[in-house]
Amino acid sequence: MLIVPPILCGLFYLSQTPEVMWQRDDQLTFDRIWMHRERRPLGIAYQTQRVVEFYSPGEVCVQNDLRFFLWGRSSEAQPSTSNHRLVLVNNLWQSTGEACK
Repeated sequence: MLIVPPILCGLFYLSQTPEVMWQRDDQLTFDRIWMHRERRPLGIAYQTQRVVEFYSPGEVCVQNDLRFFLWGRSSEAQPSTSNHRLVLVNNLWQSTGEACK
């Protein structure tokens, strides 16, 4: 009984807010949560990004994990994990489009 009100309040907040995102120690490590929608709300989407390898101060490998929770089935909402390289260009991290080696 104590768990239900916070869950319902959290779902209501996510239905009114595009997303909630928080970063850790640097701009490359973050968690993001949002209400996944196509034609109607389908559930909660949760994404994490973590640095898994440093190649140089201006080049890293990050891992993105994407998960979906709660109700609904969707052809677009499939869990996935990917690794890709990021390079530092003008103090902004940009993807090279290459997978990590």
